[in-house]
Amino acid sequence: MGDLYFNGSAIAAGKKVKFNGSDMANVYLNGTKIWTYYIPALTGFTSSGTYQINGAETSIQYKASGGGGGGGKNLCKNCTPIHGGAGGSTTLSFQKADGTVVHTITASGGSGGSMGGGSPTGSHGDFSVPSGWSTSIWTSTVSDGGVGGFGEENCPGGDRGTAGGTASGTYTIPTSGDIPTKIVISIGGGGSGGLCGEGNFSGPGIAGAASILGVL
Repeated sequence: MGDLYFNGSAIAAGKKVKFNGSDMANVYLNGTKIWTYYIPALTGFTSSGTYQINGAETSIQYKASGGGGGGGKNLCKNCTPIHGGAGGSTTLSFQKADGTVVHTITASGGSGGSMGGGSPTGSHGDFSVPSGWSTSIWTSTVSDGGVGGFGEENCPGGDRGTAGGTASGTYTIPTSGDIPTKIVISIGGGGSGGLCGEGNFSGPGIAGAASILGVL
């Protein structure tokens, strides 16, 4: 994008420009956009929500992780469920104003731990934050798998749940045809753990997250 100048100085994005007394969102020269008032900012989601695509954005950078799977229970505990539940998938649904879906991105959830697998007992399935991902949204606990139930004599503990999967990339917004105006974000929840008391429970998985950054 080029620059718009006033009295020899470039007008930075974020400063208002008026035409006939009205604020302008974009300025074009011979059909090419040379200035915009809109400044994109990273938007993080740790719960489901909607991102409204600004008309100045030409593409969307996205990162997403699914929910971690729950841990499996101790082999000898008489309780249900016996295995950890799977984590939920995180989805980014690019939609037109009427709700028509034009593109979907999915980060899968982690799998639940097995009963009595004991590998390793009482630990999380750690989510490894990919290089370059924002640590303000993804921490050492986001999308973790649940802990496996603790073992005891002659009774192996449960397997830990696995961490949620990831998806990242750039979506180019089309200039004609089915043009999305919003992204509906559904954050995958953590899977349930195999339920046992007396200090031997397995833990649930941790929910996923997503981040969106519009690009001019």
